[in-house]
Amino acid sequence: METDLSLTIPHKSKVLITAPSGWGKSTFLQLLLGKLKPDSGKILIDSENITNNWETAHNYFSYVTQSPFIFDDTLEFNITLGKKYPSKKLNAVIEKAGLKELVDEKGLTYSVGEKGKNLSGGQIQRIEIARTLLSDRPIMLADEATSALDQKLSEKIHSIILDNPRLTVIEVAHKISTKEKEKFDKVLKLDELAKQK
Repeated sequence: METDLSLTIPHKSKVLITAPSGWGKSTFLQLLLGKLKPDSGKILIDSENITNNWETAHNYFSYVTQSPFIFDDTLEFNITLGKKYPSKKLNAVIEKAGLKELVDEKGLTYSVGEKGKNLSGGQIQRIEIARTLLSDRPIMLADEATSALDQKLSEKIHSIILDNPRLTVIEVAHKISTKEKEKFDKVLKLDELAKQK
């Protein structure tokens, strides 16, 4: 089913987009990222047209997925992706992302193994969150970011993401608890919006 969709998302708001599988949630994020071009319409940020422009969109968006890519390298490399950051900033992000206990126990030189085999799923997801926080981009896109985690850990990850007052957050999810939904400023159901057309 095709339908027109017009959304205005205020700066620093937290928006959840839900729908059954196959309703284009991930496609919506790919459109925002400039990796896909809409058949019609525009994507604007502060009146700047970023439609189908990945280079421009990349400056605005960080992207959290349910299956982060992990390098067979150190914990520090996986957090920073090889970039240099001041120790104060790196330590602050490690704290915010809930990685301090892991870093204190193993150290930043800890080898995470191929595909992060020496880490838990929650630790891998926190590394992804740390990457987005280090990037300092104003909008975080999250694609089924906690779908592979248990309920308790999912709530912890959402608290890290949604309690950041500086971030605009746009998350798409298929299944998410009522308690987590309540943390968002707005919940949009794509299938219900389509029925209204």
